[in-house]
Amino acid sequence: MLELLSKFEPADIQESECCIEFDVVALSETCIQRSYGKVCFPSEVLKERAKDLIGRPVLLDHEWKVEKVVGVVVDARYDEEKRAIVARLRIPKEGHERLISLIKLSPSPIRDVSVGAIIKSKKEDGYFIVRDVEFKEISLVFEGADKNAKRIAASATEIEKLGVQNWWDDPELRKKAPKDYFLDPVRRRYPYRTWDGEISCERLRAAMSLASLHGESRIYSRAKTLHENHCGGEK
Repeated sequence: MLELLSKFEPADIQESECCIEFDVVALSETCIQRSYGKVCFPSEVLKERAKDLIGRPVLLDHEWKVEKVVGVVVDARYDEEKRAIVARLRIPKEGHERLISLIKLSPSPIRDVSVGAIIKSKKEDGYFIVRDVEFKEISLVFEGADKNAKRIAASATEIEKLGVQNWWDDPELRKKAPKDYFLDPVRRRYPYRTWDGEISCERLRAAMSLASLHGESRIYSRAKTLHENHCGGEK
């Protein structure tokens, strides 16, 4: 079974008397680095199989045991704008008080999800192109591989109201932003993520231009690699 990791950030959690629910990007149209090479998920496969996630269990760390089931996927769909499968997870409150309290923390130590799946792929031009996928479960884990995938955050309108749409122009927000939002995390330079953690193709292109101008080859190479992996090489 292939474990496909993706990231979410704690955001607006919907809560009822019995449960909490939150949305995650379970798997995006991207390439994931595995030990044997890059595994790439085309949009047509994600569109066809998105609904298969509904009813699958939510586990902890891919432990395939009944006592490790903490919830269930209650909805899943392909999102054209995000170019990804968006899933809604439901976790009952009873028996999971500590887990839910950790999910609600800000910042939360539980930030990633991981889809367990069996895939069929074909090697083309050095890449393993997925032709079919069978989802088995989705897990809460500590570290994700699909960096485009994360907890669904505020809408663009809400972000504008918060004044963080162009957060990199605000010195105070640059201090507060996570270090991994920068290509140069030590000096907090070359930001390449939106405030809700999404990779910005526009910022990566800006970073390549600026790094090339200043002869910073390491920054340029990293920005170029990220752009190729997450932006499809678009200009």
